[in-house]
Amino acid sequence: MMTQDPYQLIGNYRTIPGVYDELYDADGQIRNKYKFLVKSFQELGPTELVNRRRDTDRILRENGVTYNLYQTDSPEAKERPWDLDLFPLVMESEEWRLLERGLNQRADLLDALVRDVYSKRRLLHEKKIPPEILFNETSFLRACDGMYDSNHFLAKNPALLFFVCDLIRAADGNFYVLNDRVQAPSGSGYSLENRIVLSRIFPSMYRDAMVHRVAVYFRSLRKSLTQLAGVTGREPVIVLLTPGPSNETYFEHAYLAGYLGYTLVQGGDLTVRKNKVYMKTVEGLQQIDLIFRRVDDNFMDPLELRGDSLLGVPGLLESVRSGNVKIANPIGTGFLENRALLPFYSDLCRFYLGEDLILPMAPTYWMGTPHHFQLVLQNPEKYVFKTVSRTDEEKPVTFIELSGDRKDSFLHKLKLSPNRFIAQEMIASATVPVLGENGFRPGRAIMRTFVSSSGSGYQTMAGGLVRVSPSLDDFFITSQRGAWSKDLWVLATETQKEESLLVPKSDQVLISRKSAGVPSRVADNLFWLARYLERSENQTRVIREATFKILQIEDGYERESLENSLKLVTHVTNSYPGFIGDDASELFLNPFPELQRLTSDRQVVGSLAFHLRSLVIASKSVRDRLSEDMKKILLQLEDQSNHEIESYDQIIDFLQKIIVNLSSLTGLSFENMSREAGWYFLNLGRRIERSINMILMLQGMIRWDSFRDKASFETFLRINDIRLTYNRRYSGKIDQESVLDILLFDTTNPRSFAYQLEQINSDIQFLPGKDEKVVYSEDRAALQLYTHFKMKDISIFFESENPLESVSIWLEELHIYLKQLSESLSARYFNYTEEQTRIGDGNG
Repeated sequence: MMTQDPYQLIGNYRTIPGVYDELYDADGQIRNKYKFLVKSFQELGPTELVNRRRDTDRILRENGVTYNLYQTDSPEAKERPWDLDLFPLVMESEEWRLLERGLNQRADLLDALVRDVYSKRRLLHEKKIPPEILFNETSFLRACDGMYDSNHFLAKNPALLFFVCDLIRAADGNFYVLNDRVQAPSGSGYSLENRIVLSRIFPSMYRDAMVHRVAVYFRSLRKSLTQLAGVTGREPVIVLLTPGPSNETYFEHAYLAGYLGYTLVQGGDLTVRKNKVYMKTVEGLQQIDLIFRRVDDNFMDPLELRGDSLLGVPGLLESVRSGNVKIANPIGTGFLENRALLPFYSDLCRFYLGEDLILPMAPTYWMGTPHHFQLVLQNPEKYVFKTVSRTDEEKPVTFIELSGDRKDSFLHKLKLSPNRFIAQEMIASATVPVLGENGFRPGRAIMRTFVSSSGSGYQTMAGGLVRVSPSLDDFFITSQRGAWSKDLWVLATETQKEESLLVPKSDQVLISRKSAGVPSRVADNLFWLARYLERSENQTRVIREATFKILQIEDGYERESLENSLKLVTHVTNSYPGFIGDDASELFLNPFPELQRLTSDRQVVGSLAFHLRSLVIASKSVRDRLSEDMKKILLQLEDQSNHEIESYDQIIDFLQKIIVNLSSLTGLSFENMSREAGWYFLNLGRRIERSINMILMLQGMIRWDSFRDKASFETFLRINDIRLTYNRRYSGKIDQESVLDILLFDTTNPRSFAYQLEQINSDIQFLPGKDEKVVYSEDRAALQLYTHFKMKDISIFFESENPLESVSIWLEELHIYLKQLSESLSARYFNYTEEQTRIGDGNG
């Protein structure tokens, strides 16, 4: 734990000679800008700081802030919780203004450069860069040549709508640029989340420090995107294109889509028809005006770029050329991430802007230049070697970490293909205070800044994302390598007014009670989210009932009921042979291992844990559609499904928590979600699955000839949570006819089969894209199901010689109709995949 002496918060902090330290100046004194924060942290004391650290982790966890790791064998290990250090990095306004000027100048430079590259290419005619940098690199897209001249909107508006710049502070206190990101730059959403969390954890400290607000940046970005869309007389249709839930920064994609008010889509949600881009929604095709992308250039159009891409939209480039859709940032801007350009930026700035570069580059050399090659190899230990292309699988290396055969192998590779590499001088990054268990300790940091287009040029976010490595020996500081994060506070000279994304009063907002289109993929995932939810709840109730019987069994009569309940567990989990197979007698003697496996083993297809995991996966695909409360419940379910179970009591405790959370999720979706298209698919999925579960359970019990005794009746009533109502209604008497009636035909029972069909019949009418003159396949299927059900009554069955056999046959017929209904819904609303044929790798 942290020391109880408040002054020891900084007592163990040590600066490194020859390295700039953010907290202490050269005289060993705390810098003025940090004195208020250090004093505030000291006053809080170690115990309270531990509590605030715990609260921070809890909030980040509840908000689902994660970062997905690549190159891991286990899918379960991909998602890493976001780490936020409590102590922010601070910059004063004067210090920040210099950075801001440099970043805005860099934006102008990058915009001029990308326009020239895809039009007149003056930089080649004037010999500002070697031609190999342009024509030998896959990031230069020949398919985009001339696009900036022919496209009216690209010709009038900035090509570069936004970019991020990674900076490092050297020993002299100056900032140096490491690299730029323009295609799908990440970090702004994480930066916003960091700011929200810290302002919540330290509200007084944040307010008193007079920190510049970051919402201004997002307001400017949204305004620029709206202007770029070029739509008048209506709100533009803007979507945020993500590679999907497996992407490392998917949390940020969903977060920004919700924050900015855009629809989150994947490549399969979009299609090109007659040179226009449409979103495939359950309401029909909806034309898209602008795509705010988080997908790299080469994957955007498999027709003209990478033919094996499933992340983009075939025909997208031609639609862009025709001016029918805008892309932010435009396809082709990925060339700006070519690291071979870095050594030439000083000359390029003077060439394009007639100015010296305000923010210098970290000394960088392209190894394709013979002079640079010889210079670097005179003292290679000074440099880190990186590939020119970010997509190259070769990892950055330093000669310090190489030895023997590894060094010889890399030198051979370097001499064989020098054009593939740059050498960047290793600058010892500044140290920053990181709050640990024993107070502050130094960590190395790099800073990511964010710039977006505005009406009068470019605007820099007054803040940023600081990535920190707690290890002073770690030269590479990336989130993929486990770096922590810090918030960047830019201090204002006066109190800041609150900023938000609310539109000014002068802008008219048209009232609408209709939501934006629901992509077919989203409706599909909502439908199956509800089905997995129902399936999980049904299995939970069945397994819980069986476990209760194991703990309460007293005589032979109860033994038969227990065996029937265990058979039902195998039946609903589809884990045959289980308690129904030839070895069932042995399992009956010791059912715990099988119950443990079917409860907690996610690798067992059909188990409760398997379906809970499927529920969570489906929810992540529609994360932007779920409320914060629903996300927290899903997070709890995900956490609970990882618990070890070693006893019957632990099974009961686990199942009880699962039922509470599943019921909460159902309640939130029913009470809090607006009745728009997505909700009806969610509710239909719930009703169809609950109906199927009822059929399967009843068929199983009838098949085993166990639906004849009081214990089996009570089991079914408890599983369906209707026992108390039944007892009050029938004064404790119990028989087949009345039990089947309340489970199948009683519309006052919200778990009955009849109730589900009433809901299905109602919800079908509210599905989108309906023409009153047309009878659709799902309408026909629902009507057949409802009619077949209504033609029977419980009394009819019990007039026959074998009522249970008649019920079983009838239930199987209803099951077929339910499957037909589900298939009709899928065919009409969820069939969003279009066949793609690979025709080559494109680009050349």
